[in-house]
Amino acid sequence: MHLYNAWLPPPVAEQTKREAESFASVVSSVKALYRRDDPDSVYATIKWISVIDLFIKAKSEVSLEDVGAVVELGLELFNISQNKLYVQVRWGNMLVRLLNKYRKKLSLKVPWRPLYDTLIHTHFTRSRLENPWHNSSFEGSGFVRLFLPTNLDNKDFFSNDWIKECLELWDSIPNCQFWNSQWTAVIARVIKNYEFIDWECYIPTLFSRYLNMFEVPVANGSGSYPFSVDVPRNTRFLFSNRTITPSKAIAKSVVYLLRPGSSAQKHFEKLVDLLEQYYHPSNGGRWTYSLERFLLHLVVTFQKRLQCQQQNTHHARNSELYLGSSERTSFVNVVLKLIDRGQYSKNEHLSETVAAATSILSYVDPSSVLPFLASRFRMALETAFAGRSLFLTSLSTSTVKSVDLDGGDDLYVELLMISLSNALAGMDANDPPKTLATMQLIGSIFSNIAALDDNSDELSMPMVCFSEWLDEFLCRLFSLLQHLEPSSVLNEGLNSSATSGTFLVEEGPYYYCMLEILLGRLSKSLYNQALKKISKFVRTNILPGAIAEVGLLCCACVQTNPEEAVVHLVEPVLLSAISSLEGTPVTGFGGRGITDASVSTKVFCLQNLHFLPALETAIDYQLKILSVAISYAGPALLRYKDQLKEAIVSAFDSPSWKVNVAGDHLLRSLLGSLILYYPIDQYRCVLRHPAASALEEWISTKDYSDNALDDLLKLCQTKIHSDPGNYIFIPLEAVFLTWTGADSGSEKEHLKVTLLRIESTLQGVLSCLPDFRPSSLSGMMKDPGHTPFLIAGATGSTCRQYLLKEKSDDSILLILIIRIMDALGNYGSLEFDEWSNHRQAWKLESAAIIEPPINFIVSSHSKGKRRPRWALVDKAYMHGTWRSSQSSYHLFRTTGDFSPSDHVVLLMDDLLNLSLHSYETVRLLAGKSLLKMIKRWPSLISKCVLSLTENLRSPSSPEYTVLGSCAVLSTQTVLKHLTTGSKGILFVSTWDSFKVPLLTYIWHSHHESLKAQKAINELFVKYNIHFAGVSKSILKTMGQS
Repeated sequence: MHLYNAWLPPPVAEQTKREAESFASVVSSVKALYRRDDPDSVYATIKWISVIDLFIKAKSEVSLEDVGAVVELGLELFNISQNKLYVQVRWGNMLVRLLNKYRKKLSLKVPWRPLYDTLIHTHFTRSRLENPWHNSSFEGSGFVRLFLPTNLDNKDFFSNDWIKECLELWDSIPNCQFWNSQWTAVIARVIKNYEFIDWECYIPTLFSRYLNMFEVPVANGSGSYPFSVDVPRNTRFLFSNRTITPSKAIAKSVVYLLRPGSSAQKHFEKLVDLLEQYYHPSNGGRWTYSLERFLLHLVVTFQKRLQCQQQNTHHARNSELYLGSSERTSFVNVVLKLIDRGQYSKNEHLSETVAAATSILSYVDPSSVLPFLASRFRMALETAFAGRSLFLTSLSTSTVKSVDLDGGDDLYVELLMISLSNALAGMDANDPPKTLATMQLIGSIFSNIAALDDNSDELSMPMVCFSEWLDEFLCRLFSLLQHLEPSSVLNEGLNSSATSGTFLVEEGPYYYCMLEILLGRLSKSLYNQALKKISKFVRTNILPGAIAEVGLLCCACVQTNPEEAVVHLVEPVLLSAISSLEGTPVTGFGGRGITDASVSTKVFCLQNLHFLPALETAIDYQLKILSVAISYAGPALLRYKDQLKEAIVSAFDSPSWKVNVAGDHLLRSLLGSLILYYPIDQYRCVLRHPAASALEEWISTKDYSDNALDDLLKLCQTKIHSDPGNYIFIPLEAVFLTWTGADSGSEKEHLKVTLLRIESTLQGVLSCLPDFRPSSLSGMMKDPGHTPFLIAGATGSTCRQYLLKEKSDDSILLILIIRIMDALGNYGSLEFDEWSNHRQAWKLESAAIIEPPINFIVSSHSKGKRRPRWALVDKAYMHGTWRSSQSSYHLFRTTGDFSPSDHVVLLMDDLLNLSLHSYETVRLLAGKSLLKMIKRWPSLISKCVLSLTENLRSPSSPEYTVLGSCAVLSTQTVLKHLTTGSKGILFVSTWDSFKVPLLTYIWHSHHESLKAQKAINELFVKYNIHFAGVSKSILKTMGQS
């Protein structure tokens, strides 16, 4: 079982055991749909591709026999669909995913000839006027690279004569980058896989060509080939993904040519001596990208070679190829020349590559790289040049492990002390890159320290007193927060959020991760010391420009120790917010009504004018701080249930929309904290655990298959509330309080707040509420696990009729109701959005916390990349979030008996109407929600298309109606499902059903509005391109009709 699935909440993990049986059922369904006597039956199999992909993403433990059956069937479908490009593309992509995931586990032989025939048929149907020799030469080189096998079975084919012939062919067409790239890739593959070939006589020639291929300028030259040879367009198109730059193939050749006693090292040094000047920013140009890729692939490929060598899978047969410490040092010292120049680069990609390469090399040869880093560390902190701050990210996370586990070498201890002592100087509100890099460094260091405690004898760090360092760190952090300025104007409207917009939260996750790691590693005494200082800072400062940052600081404290943190952080802020709300104007919209009958709407409006802006800002700040802080507080909040209820109801009772929205954040955060799954003790170090060594191995492989590791599951527990109803403090009767009794003057405001409360509840509970029960065409419901969603569905239905008829001119009300309909109708979409946003953050963070398999700092090598436990816990948690978003998404595909619920159809009708609204914001939001709904239930697309195309018939249709119709019809969701049937036309298989939209686009080519006319024209062109034009037979049929 994959680690992410093993660490799911126990009820969910138990259900994953049924996925193997489910996948087998899917395979059987695909086989049953394809009939060899009916070539068009391949279209019926397409709907299962996304379901198969779902099992891959879910990392399900499925039978290899079933995987092999899918691959074989997919290859057959791919090969027989020569004239069905859509089918080939879909199954081709699916096969690539399956083979990438299971290529090392499957035993499979794939004939090359059908694939070759497909390429020829698809890309190379030539005109007689073209030069066949010229084209076939370039194509031939590309096909050789694609199909040439360099396995053990073909080793006798490769000889010195063959190498000479290849080099002669390579030399036959000079000054052609495409030609060079193909032959470089072929030669690199042979160099890597065939060790018996003696390359010494070819090394000078190869390195000369490699230098020439970088096209760097000499003197005042441009660096490009003066008489370059062009390649046919179709050939460039087919092989474009491999011909952007030959840097990867060159790097592979260089790395695998290196061996003891070879002249390759000297030629490599000469090559670097000539190229290093072009890594400096003063010599940058179009060649910078190729040089940046060359540096990255050099380091990565060298690391992979060492990994294979360490595992005795590549060099065990020939010890003469073994790279010892002297060869490693020689290679690293040469690459450091490029890094030394590239560190000054103003090119973002090159500077990031320099940092990543330095980090990797610090594991390969620490005795060379760490002094190099130490010599530039202080300079990186003191200089104002932001790009050099990226060197902070290069300080290896494993420099700590030598200290933590083995006592370490004095060099590593000294570097660690210098890092901790000087890192705080890098926290500067006026230098965001340096500040983020500093936080990344601090997080990396403490991620590998078991615990921070001045009284511990385990860490020999005489230069650092953690108590003093912590005080200084918090002082610097507080100063940083006080001087932050949002990068954009704060949004105080409907879309207001707790994110204040500074670089600490917008430009990466390093800030919060650092806080989580640091506070999670503190001893009890140091944690209490930090908690008191943070509590005092939060109680004595109001920073509207740093709401999210202060909230995340509190959240990290609460996550580490909820029982202590809620007393010192949550309680003071909560009581202060309640106190501030006392005496403020009350609308009665919060659920408890207006107790004073003499208060009228006119008085209420008058009082609203006297709501002090400073007080409003303070309340908004306090409530939003609370909403972020309590995200992981859980049952520790139960003692404050009355106070929380009072704060939420009072916030919704406020006449200030700003305060209403802050109450919305607090309510949804409270619900999520009490009823959702989330990890606890995530940052607890397990280095002292008896099974720590086994855990390290497991984390490096991500494969959980040993029963002896069962106890490790206890290291990652998730918060589970089996009876969430006992924890919801705001009764549903209050949340869904009817608004019809309000005075006419305050009806709009009452409705806004009521809808906001409903949305807050739905956003808080996410998919903990069950999905709508799907309808059964046969009248029998096969899955009893789906229960009716009666409360929210009925209330939403009542509100929508009034809104669409009476309040169609109020955009805020309509946006709120669209969000509610989206939460109800698109089950799991909120979780998917959360997972998607978190996934993007992981792309920024992963490189900083991954430890490569080869580690010469502590001589602790592993089978794969290693990540800290806390990072994997986070990934497992987000994997669970993604699973929850997909749990019933593909329900309609499992059997033809399911159709959307009547409630879903009703919501779809309303969203369809709102997607044609006069307000553009309303149209866009409704259209987005509508597309998610019809993508899940394709049976609804037919109704939508027919309805929308009717709006284009009349030239006098309102402009916004035409724009809304064209916006939905032109989306990929509609286009993808307008294909199909048995004869190839999507949407439905008959021309009678398809002619309606098509004739509409042709007949109504004129409209009173130029904007609407442009939208219709663009839609017609898009459909015409997508369907490859209109056939003559269809036009003939149109003429007859």
